[in-house]
Amino acid sequence: MLKITPFKIRLTVASLLFAYCSSVLAYSSSPTNNTPKHDFFHTFSGQLGTELKQLKEDNKFGVMIFFSTSHCRFCRRMKETVFNQPAVHAYFNSHFQLIELDIESDQQLTDVSGATPSYIEYAKSNRVRLTPTITFLDQRGEHVYRHVGMIADPQEFIWLGEYVVSGQTRKQSFATFKMNKRRKVSR
Repeated sequence: MLKITPFKIRLTVASLLFAYCSSVLAYSSSPTNNTPKHDFFHTFSGQLGTELKQLKEDNKFGVMIFFSTSHCRFCRRMKETVFNQPAVHAYFNSHFQLIELDIESDQQLTDVSGATPSYIEYAKSNRVRLTPTITFLDQRGEHVYRHVGMIADPQEFIWLGEYVVSGQTRKQSFATFKMNKRRKVSR
């Protein structure tokens, strides 16, 4: 008599699932890059000092640097669901110079001190290990706040901007700031 063990059942199911998935993928169309181009970020001059001077002329709070990679699915999701929202675009455009830096790029920039690191080196000097990482600099080029990780909710992302601009980074955590904002909204 043939003995069927749980292992054999799992192996058979896995084999059938693999065969099915392989056949589906074989007849599907090839992947394309239809991700829309977002104009959320400014065209970066490569000179942080120049960007800071422009801030003063435009009467903006500071610079927001979005550290990303081309293969970061969380970065892509933020671009597709948060950065393309008109309210987010309007708020951040009025308060910040918006710069995106690919942490895997050899392209160089000139930082506030006049050094010319690559984007890779600049990201390392700012302790960027995960993407997305969002860093805020004030008009003097000094670090104000850093947020690591994706924010999927457009309203929460606007709150992040408000948190930085209002100076709350020195008074409370972003989690507390968001909690207080949610309480006000729910009333």
